Amino acid sequence: MRITEAIIVLLYLLFMIGIGLYFYRRARSSSSDYYTAGSNINTFVGAFAIAAAVASSSSLMGAVGSGVTLGLPYFFAYAFGAIGILPFAMFLISGQVRRAGVKTMPDFFDQRFGRSVQILSAIIVVLAMTFYMVPQLTASGLIGSYVLGIDYIWAVIILGLGFTIYAALGGMWAITYTDLFQGAIMLLGVMVLAMFILFDHSGVFALLSDALAVDPNFGDVTQPWMAYFGLFIAFLWFGIISPSVVMRNFASRDAKTARRSSMWGTLIYLLLFLSGMVVAMAGASLGIADQLDNADMIFVSVIEHYLPPIIGGIMLAGLLASIMSSADAMLLAVSAGVAYDIYKKNINKDASERLITLLSLIVMLVASVAGILIAINPPQLIAIMVGWVGGFLLSSFGIPFVLGIWWKRANKQGAFAGMLGGAVVFLILVSLQILPTNAEPIIAAPISLLLTVGVSLMTAPPSREIQDQVDRYHTHIEAEAEAEAAIQPEGYGYDTDR
Repeated sequence: MRITEAIIVLLYLLFMIGIGLYFYRRARSSSSDYYTAGSNINTFVGAFAIAAAVASSSSLMGAVGSGVTLGLPYFFAYAFGAIGILPFAMFLISGQVRRAGVKTMPDFFDQRFGRSVQILSAIIVVLAMTFYMVPQLTASGLIGSYVLGIDYIWAVIILGLGFTIYAALGGMWAITYTDLFQGAIMLLGVMVLAMFILFDHSGVFALLSDALAVDPNFGDVTQPWMAYFGLFIAFLWFGIISPSVVMRNFASRDAKTARRSSMWGTLIYLLLFLSGMVVAMAGASLGIADQLDNADMIFVSVIEHYLPPIIGGIMLAGLLASIMSSADAMLLAVSAGVAYDIYKKNINKDASERLITLLSLIVMLVASVAGILIAINPPQLIAIMVGWVGGFLLSSFGIPFVLGIWWKRANKQGAFAGMLGGAVVFLILVSLQILPTNAEPIIAAPISLLLTVGVSLMTAPPSREIQDQVDRYHTHIEAEAEAEAAIQPEGYGYDTDR
């Protein structure tokens, strides 16, 4: 066991659980507080929260590990897509979905398309977010076994249950404020690590030269073009298709705050990836990737090589922060999908607020255990697993979601066909393994687009009421308060499918 690093990491974990306990009573007061923090998060907190939600284990460990293993161009394909996430989301959805006045993504699909699309989207959210826990748990297991000197499986269990506890207790309140600390720690940590590396190598160009001297193939294109393009578009859309990220917009005070949070979150994320590029080059310069049991551990090896124990412990805490800040948001999305979108809206509409939040807590624990069981024997590199989730979400409800906001003519039949068709095609392509890794959305997403547009045009247009609702998504910012006042706060409920 590495005593100094272990003490820092354990203190950090206890601090996060303390935040969950602090917000426990407030989060349990209503489902609105539990899922959206009462829609009362300001720009400063929101910026760190949305950046932390996007920056999962793949942004640091996964990107660096795959960059060293598959070459710097693969890292850039990942980075360019990831950095574009929040500006892309800010333009297409941030303000618009905040004006919808809903709590979850399936809640939006119910408002825009009706109950059948809402149920299908809730099932997709639960499946995708549960699997998305796997790379986060894999990363936490690798770090935990390294720091605590315990078996990988026990590290997965201990750390997985640790971040599940504070997320389950405090809901979006705890998740958002832990993300504020986590975002700051991971940003500061990776920037300090990058400065140590650059000082040791006398600058970025000398560092790149050192990396190429050790691994001449580090700068080469090693994969088919479809692998790079598929990974790029999957991450470019991630802020639009990931419920764990989109829910941060629902927590903002208003549409203006949602957009500003995305804008400042972009700057935070850009600094993270620039520092990550330095770490990837340092990892290549060490020349030890082939000696590691798991290539994603190269990030930890860089920390050990360049930082003294105390600062290394803080950096490892920052690495855990990146994992926890995304995993907790995924747990919340899963719990909302089951407890609110399926149970409350379709099975027991009279369920009390306390019952819903209690059910959410139970669902989080069950989802966490399911993720732990899969993560005990993870199927792939972290970045590739995250790419699969991004591709699946883009192929299923990425197109219906954006067209639902921007195209009045999109209707229930088109959205359902596009969502189901894209998801099925994506899963078939992954199971057949006939395309390069992460290239599946290049085929599946356009099929979803064709089905959504084609079926919508072949069937009846949405009602006048629904088309007016689409107009309200784009209401000018000065008239926002009046427009939101016209929307019922509790989901703008439609009791029958449309």
